[in-house]
Amino acid sequence: MKINAFRISGFLLLILLTSCYSESVRYADELDIVYTNYSPDFDFATVGTYTLPERVIEVDDSDFDGEDPEFIDDEYSEAILAQIRQNMNDYGYTEVDKENDPDLVLLVSATTTTNLFYYYDWGYWNWWGYPGYGPGWGWWYPGYFPPVVTGYRSGSVLIQMTWPDGIGVNENIPVLWTAVINGLLEGSSESIAERLRNTVDQSFVQSPYLVQ
Repeated sequence: MKINAFRISGFLLLILLTSCYSESVRYADELDIVYTNYSPDFDFATVGTYTLPERVIEVDDSDFDGEDPEFIDDEYSEAILAQIRQNMNDYGYTEVDKENDPDLVLLVSATTTTNLFYYYDWGYWNWWGYPGYGPGWGWWYPGYFPPVVTGYRSGSVLIQMTWPDGIGVNENIPVLWTAVINGLLEGSSESIAERLRNTVDQSFVQSPYLVQ
């Protein structure tokens, strides 16, 4: 059974956790957030096998119709998928090939956002009068904009546990469990990968109902 991953990946855009980060935070991992939710009417003891994709889809504002998706860096993709696999196995599930009719299909996607801060001071414009325009017409290449002084990248990972056998009359596949991981993408690649592993672990810690 073919599952349209892109139809439900748009859900990510509705639940991304965006906020202003506190200046008192000293380490990037202090800003990591893990949200989980599930279908309380489903008995997870009735399913036992699952399958995972080989890579993590990168969600952006592109139209997926008729186009192959982009994927996040393999280093981060492997860290996320390996940790999901370990937790699923530890919770009593068995991984099978997607061709072997798995009970559950886990879909994994991610998105990144670059946040820039600009220095803006009304006095800045008056430090020099642009010739012919009088005071207050300061100039800054490449246009009339103050310089960028700082910024950060944040990212979110969406994990959706779907149930192919529960497909509805409109060919909608039920999502039984959802995890959203949000945090900064700052630091070395090794530290980012380690934080991804920790937050994936936390999403399962928050979901004891998944245990077989």
